Amino acid sequence: MDSRSKDPDQIVYVKSRKLDWDDFQGEEERNADAVAMAYTGVSVRYEGSIRNGEVHLDIRVYAHFSKRQSWVLPQSKTDWTLAHEQRHFDITALNACALFEELKHFPFTDRFEEEIHSLQERYQKKNEDEQDEYDRRTNHGIYHESQREWNERIIKMLGEHADCFQ
Repeated sequence: MDSRSKDPDQIVYVKSRKLDWDDFQGEEERNADAVAMAYTGVSVRYEGSIRNGEVHLDIRVYAHFSKRQSWVLPQSKTDWTLAHEQRHFDITALNACALFEELKHFPFTDRFEEEIHSLQERYQKKNEDEQDEYDRRTNHGIYHESQREWNERIIKMLGEHADCFQ
C-alpha cells in the first residue's frame, strides 16, 4: 500500500491519522439523506513492462478521502457523526488492502493493464456495496447499537490487516 498522493485535496489513509471536521471542506449536497458525507476511493498507480515474455509490475494502491467533496452540516459536527464518517474511510481502506493483496498474487499476462483495471472495478463495486450496507444497517449512524457493532467489527478487521497500513 502507498501513503502518498500528489493531490493536495486528498488525504491518504494512514491508520494513525484520523479524520477531523476541518477535513470536510465541500459544500453540502442539497436533497441528501445524510448530515455528512465522506467521499472516499481507492487509487491504483502502476508501471509495467514485459521483458523476455515476463511481466514486471510496480503497483501502488491507496485509499483516499476527498476534502473538496466531503461535507457536513454545521449543526451535525459531533464526535458520533465524525466516528461514523471515519468508519466509511476505514471500510475503503480495508477494500484497498484486499485489492492490494489480490494484485500481489495475481497471475498477470501481457494484458496486465486490462487485468488491473478489471480488478480495480471489482473492488470499487465491492466497496460501494459495503458502504451502502453499512449506512443501511446503521441508518447513517442513527441506530446506535448497530453503529457500535460496526465500529467493533471494522476496528477488529483493521487490526487483522495492520500490516497493510502504516
